Amino acid sequence: MNITYNSAQTISTMNIFVSLSVAAFASTATAFVPIGGLKASRSSTLFAADGDYDFDVAIIGCGVGGHGAALHSRAQGLSTAVFAGGDVGGTCVNRGCVPSKALLAASGRVREMQDTQHLQSLGIEVDADNVNYSREGIAAHAKNLANRVKGNLENSLVALGCEVVEGRGMLTSNPQEVKDEATGKVYKCKVSFTIFNSPFPKRYYRMI
Repeated sequence: MNITYNSAQTISTMNIFVSLSVAAFASTATAFVPIGGLKASRSSTLFAADGDYDFDVAIIGCGVGGHGAALHSRAQGLSTAVFAGGDVGGTCVNRGCVPSKALLAASGRVREMQDTQHLQSLGIEVDADNVNYSREGIAAHAKNLANRVKGNLENSLVALGCEVVEGRGMLTSNPQEVKDEATGKVYKCKVSFTIFNSPFPKRYYRMI
């Protein structure tokens, strides 16, 4: 973890973002917490970006880790921007876990329907040679499921007041700035998180 801060940064402020860093490692289930289960508090000493900042917290990456970090940031009452890079849900939702499990579920149904001996024991007669499936149809099902989960994730962020920036966020030489690669707009924030998709999660944090 690399942290840069000026001499005016208080210990209480640092403690707030230690708790936020723990939140970023929350399990996948965190991404699906019902909106009603989270309530923003006003206990943070960084609550509400002042005139010098666009947001208290900027999160680069909107996979499960970035989504979970954003939820916890809003639960602390911090104004939050998430730079999605056109990929809300990240690898897990769009190309990994969700579509893979959809494909496995479909193939499992076919396998079960071809197990005529087991079905006969239940009083069900099936012609195993006539169990057909469409590769295109199964692929479309996996894509539709991923899109639905992606939409739910983005809607949950918007409902909690997070600003979802479609462009990819880029760190600048200024530790208080994040640049939208798509538009070139530069946002000022008190803290920035970069969430990497990796088998061994890494997190990079910057604070004033």
